[in-house]
Amino acid sequence: MTVAQKGARRRSSVAGARGWTLLFLAPVTIGIAVVYYAALQGIALGFTDWNVISDPEVIGLQNYQTLVNDPRFWTAIRNTMGIVLITVPVKLAIGLVFALALNRVIRFGNFFRLALFFPFTCSVVAVSFIWKYFYDADGALNRIREAFGWGKIAWMDPSIALWSVSAMIVWSGVGYIALLFLSGLQSIPRQYYEAAIIDGAGAFARFRHITLPLLTPTTFFLVVISLIAAFQTFGEVYILVGPLDSTLTLMSYIYERAFAGFEMGYASAISAVLIGLILIVTLVQLWMQRRWVSYDN
Repeated sequence: MTVAQKGARRRSSVAGARGWTLLFLAPVTIGIAVVYYAALQGIALGFTDWNVISDPEVIGLQNYQTLVNDPRFWTAIRNTMGIVLITVPVKLAIGLVFALALNRVIRFGNFFRLALFFPFTCSVVAVSFIWKYFYDADGALNRIREAFGWGKIAWMDPSIALWSVSAMIVWSGVGYIALLFLSGLQSIPRQYYEAAIIDGAGAFARFRHITLPLLTPTTFFLVVISLIAAFQTFGEVYILVGPLDSTLTLMSYIYERAFAGFEMGYASAISAVLIGLILIVTLVQLWMQRRWVSYDN
């Protein structure tokens, strides 16, 4: 085979590999394009007045001006931020504790991992109905309290309803957090710990100077996805509590205005605000990761 033939064969092979690559990337690219198109379409609808029946009417910034003076919108913002600030750090802290414990469990390790992950595999509807039974006036939690001689608690009282919903969100999501932390823990080379023990480092020093720094990539990923999930809280609140202002979130307010009030333009404006909040928080996280995330191993 001549040099020219070898070159032509190599070019043909490279072109074939590129073709297969583009073929496999096509479904993902189409899916991402559809998501971006829907997001842009929603942002555009935020500048219209549309009741689904008639054609959308462009009204400029009127929906956003109404938002500024809408007290229920600010209630939804406050409740959503409350859920974010409660659930994200608590899920990460409990998930890390479970992961550290599972990392030391040798017998029945798979059983404990399955038991911990099981709530995450359940649908939001199933989890919400289970906790609805727990929070009922004669439900499991109040029966336990009565067994200890304590009085009943109205778990869905407006003063504590947000905390009750947050507890359910933590319960259902902590298994996923724990398993990803466990995966991160098991990827840390054992030689680091052995060297630290030889140098006389105690358990806390090893956790502080080896485990935590090498878990920062996993922690960063979990912080980002947990924040996005918390901002999008809807099913848990709507099924467990219903349309009450004490637990009104941005997602439930969007649903209420879009499908109960048929105010698609206004709901789209709220959606645009939600997208903006998630984008800002994610960009801040990406910017801050340079200061605390270590990818060295």
